[in-house]
Amino acid sequence: MLLLIEDLPGYLKDHLGVILHLTDTPPSAEMTAWLTARAADTDPRHVRRSMKLEDRYVNAFLGAHYDRDPLAEDRDNPLAGLLAAAGSEDLWAQCSTLIDKVRPASALDMGCSVGGLAAMLSRRQSRTLGFDTSFLSVLAARRAILSAPTPLDSYRAYGEGDRYHRHTLSIAAKPQYADFIVASALARVTEPVELACAVNLIDLVPNPARLLDMLVDQTTDDGHVLITSPYGWSDVARNRWLGGAADDSSPVALRSAAAERGLTVVWENQQVPWMWRDYSRFWRLYLVDAVLFTRA
Repeated sequence: MLLLIEDLPGYLKDHLGVILHLTDTPPSAEMTAWLTARAADTDPRHVRRSMKLEDRYVNAFLGAHYDRDPLAEDRDNPLAGLLAAAGSEDLWAQCSTLIDKVRPASALDMGCSVGGLAAMLSRRQSRTLGFDTSFLSVLAARRAILSAPTPLDSYRAYGEGDRYHRHTLSIAAKPQYADFIVASALARVTEPVELACAVNLIDLVPNPARLLDMLVDQTTDDGHVLITSPYGWSDVARNRWLGGAADDSSPVALRSAAAERGLTVVWENQQVPWMWRDYSRFWRLYLVDAVLFTRA
């Protein structure tokens, strides 16, 4: 797997445990030694905790990206009706509609997680590169869509604690149109594309304004930029938020910052539902601001 990471020792400090404890495709002894030698000081307790938390989140997102409809049809789930009712206008439905509107020949899926949006783009024969800093998420995307290094045909839907049911995955994608790498959304990774997407990402990166710059930089003239966000501003320094203060809402601030960079709104909806299962007794419901820009 390709890693485009500026600070490799720092990255390995956070992800070495995940890489070394892969059960299906563990690294060779030589690769283990090479990675370990380049890692910053790593606390074994952090390694074990990081692996467990990331593995659970990857499984939760596999459900969120690929298993929404079966969950909505589960009669034992008291939230099934809400999922079904939102299905025609939720985040994935809106993304599907917008992709059909734009019909890009090439695309970027920044912060791709486990690859749901890239799969959607691939079905429309859009050459798509997905990238994320989460090693385990990118590996899941490659396995789910590219069947590399091994196919991924199920995930763990967690109940209480470590109890889970294994759910089968059936993923519609055209793997010849997709690829995935480990990289930061704040780094240039390719030539400009016709559609650059940052779905629920801008409130997670350390520098949201720089992400906007990268989206513009990696989009062709007359291309499109798709940004969605619930504006949680997780782990983002307050002085780098886009809006969120008493006199400036985040949707307004995003559009203003985008306009300064030559982006024009062509479609928007500030109340797009996005609901997914963390575990059986914990579901997350967001109302996401979704906006499609064109680059003048």
